[in-house]
Amino acid sequence: MESKNLLQHGNTLQVTLDVTFSKTPIETIVSPEYIINGSAIFQVKAFCVTHRDRSYGIGYNNTNNSTTYNNMLFVRFVKLREDDDLTYTLKFNSTALGITNKSFFTNDDTWHLIYESKDPEYSFDVTVKIDIVPSIGPFVSLYEDTELSDFELKGEDGSVHMHRAVLAASSPVLSKMLSGTWRESKEGRVDVPGTSKMTLQHLKDYIYLHTLPETGLEQLLLTASYYMMPVLEQKCVDKLVNTMTVESAYVLLEFATKQKVERLVLAILECVQSGAVKVNDMRDHCLRGKGGSSLNACHEQRVAAPMRQRRTSSRLRGGRLQTSRQF
Repeated sequence: MESKNLLQHGNTLQVTLDVTFSKTPIETIVSPEYIINGSAIFQVKAFCVTHRDRSYGIGYNNTNNSTTYNNMLFVRFVKLREDDDLTYTLKFNSTALGITNKSFFTNDDTWHLIYESKDPEYSFDVTVKIDIVPSIGPFVSLYEDTELSDFELKGEDGSVHMHRAVLAASSPVLSKMLSGTWRESKEGRVDVPGTSKMTLQHLKDYIYLHTLPETGLEQLLLTASYYMMPVLEQKCVDKLVNTMTVESAYVLLEFATKQKVERLVLAILECVQSGAVKVNDMRDHCLRGKGGSSLNACHEQRVAAPMRQRRTSSRLRGGRLQTSRQF
């Protein structure tokens, strides 16, 4: 099975596949294994049973030969790592096959039938997008509640009020803090140094409403990493990479490596490897400069990144946040 026009960008893959069967009675053709976002494997398989008909007409040596191809297309979608506790969903689209948003889950190693044909050869486009299946959030009705809120996340410039039970259900770190004899549990408040009120509000928005902000994803990603919220981590990575451009790729990679965010580093490298963002384009952007000054544009970005991180540096030690108490 020949593949061409391969493009991978974050949690999305696009490719064109060509299928050509020979005249062997039974034949199986399998595509390469495509690793999407460092999380899941996607693969296509074509299976064909060939039947030859020989009929005899009137007259000496008058025979008619015909070949029938009965072939089927299957897809497989599995998690890359067995120890991955997340569940992923895949949306499959193909204009040539007439398939729109067909869904699959990473629940087993099953090959799923998606298409049947009698053509000996054909070409079709594939666009797939994976996402994490969110846990059911029963906290929407509590989002604007103020009477029952009994805990406070305090940032550098303000506080966000939440519910103990909701926080404990959302993070094993917070669950341990709130169920023990920690000072924060008794006071009903935890200080999060170096974190803005806006980032804490974004955290609340995700926990209660499963929504992500358009900006400030880097800081939310660090917060999710510390509080051991892998689904939120991955969603932040997906959104950052999906909106990444040549202009922002350098700064994002610098941020990911400095803060030791492995998920983000690998996702960026996958984008570069697939050609969605090209190294030469990144180099040209850095060398282009502004107003004729060499490397000026790249230098401005390199200065801007640490400035954005400065507020988080006080809470980081080895890539981890620090609260008012170690745990």
